[in-house]
Amino acid sequence: MNKQSEMEPSFDAIFEFTTMGMALISLEGHWVRMNRSLCDILGYSERELLTTHVKLLLEPNQMSHIDRIMKNLLGGDLLTYQENISILHKDLSILCVDWRMSVVRDADNNSQSFIVQVKVVSQQSDMERKLAESEQRYKSLIEHNPAGILTCDIHGCIQGVNPAMERILGYAKDELISQFIHHIFQQNNTKLDAAADILMQHDNYMLVFQQENGEQIELGVKNVPIIVHDKLDGVYLIAKDITQLNRDRESLRIAQQDLHETVRRQQGMTLKFRKINGNFIHTLCDGELLYRLGFKPTHILGNTLHDIWPAFLASSIEAYYHQAWNGEENVMFETTFRGITYLTSLRPIMENERMVEVIGSCVDITERKRMETELRETKELLESVINNTSDAICVLDLNERVISVNAAHEHIFGWSQVELADRTLPIFPDYLENERKDMYNELRLGKQISGMESVRLRKDGQLIHVSITKTPIRNEKGEIFGFAGITRDITERKQTEELLRKSDKLSVAGQLAAGLAHEIRNPLTSLRGFLQLLQHDLKDKKHYFDIMLSELDRINFIVSEFLVIAKPEAITYKKSDLVTILKSVIALLDTQAVLCNVQLVLEFQSDIPEITCSEMHLKQLFINLIKNAMEAIPKDGQIKLIVSLHRDDLIRVRTQDNGCGIPEERLKQLGEPFYTTKEKGTGLGLMMCFKIVEAHKGTMNIQSQVGYGTTIDVFLPTCTGEHN
Repeated sequence: MNKQSEMEPSFDAIFEFTTMGMALISLEGHWVRMNRSLCDILGYSERELLTTHVKLLLEPNQMSHIDRIMKNLLGGDLLTYQENISILHKDLSILCVDWRMSVVRDADNNSQSFIVQVKVVSQQSDMERKLAESEQRYKSLIEHNPAGILTCDIHGCIQGVNPAMERILGYAKDELISQFIHHIFQQNNTKLDAAADILMQHDNYMLVFQQENGEQIELGVKNVPIIVHDKLDGVYLIAKDITQLNRDRESLRIAQQDLHETVRRQQGMTLKFRKINGNFIHTLCDGELLYRLGFKPTHILGNTLHDIWPAFLASSIEAYYHQAWNGEENVMFETTFRGITYLTSLRPIMENERMVEVIGSCVDITERKRMETELRETKELLESVINNTSDAICVLDLNERVISVNAAHEHIFGWSQVELADRTLPIFPDYLENERKDMYNELRLGKQISGMESVRLRKDGQLIHVSITKTPIRNEKGEIFGFAGITRDITERKQTEELLRKSDKLSVAGQLAAGLAHEIRNPLTSLRGFLQLLQHDLKDKKHYFDIMLSELDRINFIVSEFLVIAKPEAITYKKSDLVTILKSVIALLDTQAVLCNVQLVLEFQSDIPEITCSEMHLKQLFINLIKNAMEAIPKDGQIKLIVSLHRDDLIRVRTQDNGCGIPEERLKQLGEPFYTTKEKGTGLGLMMCFKIVEAHKGTMNIQSQVGYGTTIDVFLPTCTGEHN
């Protein structure tokens, strides 16, 4: 119906003349229309009621209840409402009435008003009252039951659906009424052929229903028969949505299965035990370690320690089990069985301050124990090497403070470990402070210092020559946290080298003596002859004076060069002209070359820059190389010195002869003291050549072929840096 004025005449007649009180109430709770019977029941006239709110006729404790009922009716949660309530008569007496209420809606299902039926309960018969109460209880049981209830006849045709079932299925009551249950439900994801497949179920069972959105839900269902006059009249299907419950159960099952698989496949072993009748009984044991020990879970579960292990091992483990069962946290012990060593950690589990069980975790540490043994043996070996080596070894922290030194360090420098602990090394002379700073700055940058030669100070004040190797020490993250140094006392070696160097120079000076005598004799003969001529006649003989002066200069040059080689050395590095040095060497050896029938050739392939060098040492170097080449040439030979720029900062001086050559197997030993290819040689000359080149930060390579000659390449940097 749309409006009150549009009610059908039959409804108006019923409304006006029924003995039951009837009224229309606005959505706000005001009386809109009422019949005479209602006015008689309440004692008010129609005019009086039209100006009154419904709540004014209710007891205060029922006002909020009726207000909530009206909201539920408007919201669609309730279709109708019926209840015995107390209402105020005009004379202030209290009437007990049967109050029935529903919503009047238009064709568009919009709420228009409430319609109320009121009947005084005292006017009903006892039978009617009891029947009404029973009906109300039934409706309340159905309508307010949280479980979904679907009522169907014996053919499976749906007769009723409560609100809970509407919410569960997602369909309205009108959409479900008159449908057959086997058309809308499935069992085991299979459509049913007949309603009897559902109606004949006695125990709890499960049905599947597909909601409007296509999602399937699972219902746990219980059938309750409807008996009328001792005959089956229908069935209540009482259902509960168990979709999430089943999902949770499946998730729990999968989680339990995953947990079991995880425990089974772990590399170690997990165990549990309880104390029952004074014995420790294992309730869980699994993992890869269990199988490697030669057991299966069935060998462990339900058994005591003495049922599993040998007596001595069981007694040992039992002591740790007692500790854990008495509440001690993190009990740990190692066990070795059948060649496998494993570590067990026990942890007690308490509930309500009562010991429930103990859980244990076992890890195979066989490999770790093996590595620990190897590490310990390696450590002992290293300590033995460090303590017994003749080289001084020292370990410092980042602040250059001593952490430890070995016995050789104490012996070489004189300070003990106790004296040096946690202090900087007092072995640097004051004038080498810059060297110390530069060295540790490079170490902090991660660089390694290898074979650096310098001097250090002993506790007694004596300076000693040392060879130093230092390296930064890094942790597992690659961060530098200290420095390690190895120092070798090379004082004796330095003294030996000095003696060898002087011996070699004396040898060279002796060999030059014969050539020097010839060189000096020739100019002197010329001078004598010219002087004899001058005695008779000086006329037209002035050019002889120039010749005599030139020859005297030559004598002076040869004697000077001879003295350079023979006199004690004073090593100085300075900028020098390599071209001049090589020319002076050629001039010095030219006469001896003539005597040996050898031609000396000096060739410059490019402009040669000045280099930082010790001029005296380079002369000694090339004199030795040329003299060796002369001795390797049997007769009528040639020695070429070819000078070129190998790089912008590197000069190559190649000494090439056509002598007898050197066998390949002997090349690797050249430069060793006392190793020589000559019958009366000492091998010291070539050794000193290598030393001189090394001191100039250069390199020397020797290539030779028997019968064809030898080529020696000396590479010298144009700038050799600082020299000690």
